[in-house]
Amino acid sequence: MDLVADIGATNARFQYCDSGMLVDAPLVLKTTRFDAASDLLCAAMAELGPADIDNALLAIAGPVNDEQTSREIQVTNTGLRFSDQHCAAVLGCPTYLANDFYALAHGVPYFSSLVQIGGDDVVKGTKALLGPGSGLGMATLVPDRDGHWQVLASEGGHADLAPGSHLEAELWGLLMTDLGHVSWESVLCGAGLQQLYTTMCTLWGASPEALSPQQISARGMTMADPVCHQTLETFCGLLGAAAGNLALTVAAVGGVYIGGGIVPQMLEFVQSSPLRRRFEERGALSGYVEAIPLFVITEDNPGLQGAAHCLNNIYPN
Repeated sequence: MDLVADIGATNARFQYCDSGMLVDAPLVLKTTRFDAASDLLCAAMAELGPADIDNALLAIAGPVNDEQTSREIQVTNTGLRFSDQHCAAVLGCPTYLANDFYALAHGVPYFSSLVQIGGDDVVKGTKALLGPGSGLGMATLVPDRDGHWQVLASEGGHADLAPGSHLEAELWGLLMTDLGHVSWESVLCGAGLQQLYTTMCTLWGASPEALSPQQISARGMTMADPVCHQTLETFCGLLGAAAGNLALTVAAVGGVYIGGGIVPQMLEFVQSSPLRRRFEERGALSGYVEAIPLFVITEDNPGLQGAAHCLNNIYPN
């Protein structure tokens, strides 16, 4: 029996698995309740109950820091830090750490619950993955000659945001004044959606309310609030642009996949939003991108599924 976890800035999910397949039910804990990684892991094991664990893989929302003797990851925008040696001591088994989207990418070839937004049928070739959640994760899957997939980690969510319209250029100017550096993740995540809403209010000359990302999405989808609606439209347009840039950067002719917790919750809105149009607006290579299918991952707990496949593929028993 193995243990996998999907640990973000908001939630930490844990589940047992066997040969790449999840077993029993997942456990969800609030990451923000814990000041130390050991406290989180101890709480998870207490909730899950005793088990003879052979290996563990923790998929964590942050960049990997490989030291000479250990591997460490700090959850982005929090102080929660994990090291493989310390986690192994707490869990009592060999423990591997991976970036969360690197792990999620290992599940992409196995996912069957997908919603396609435009493009042609899937062809063999490189696949790209990105998704807004507590941050904006990215990864790439490259096929090898043996029919397997090599996953390449990425921190492309922190690359410079490129505005694609006069409205986005105005927003970028205001964001630059507030933030100093404007990345894709500055607006394409939960906190980023709030940042985008506040900035949009400034552009409208309106006073922003203290709204959660869920409230902004709900108001935007029903058009009950015109500022929230334009915020959500702009969010989808920027996500489409980021996905289109990634498709060109890695030549993702095998499809671009959108994960994370935000987009599946507003799927109907996303399908009629500027997402696909902005994905295809690639200038001289617009025709090249038009054929690339865009998918939203709608699996249950895809992060845990990806972590289970990652553990089975990279660290087999």
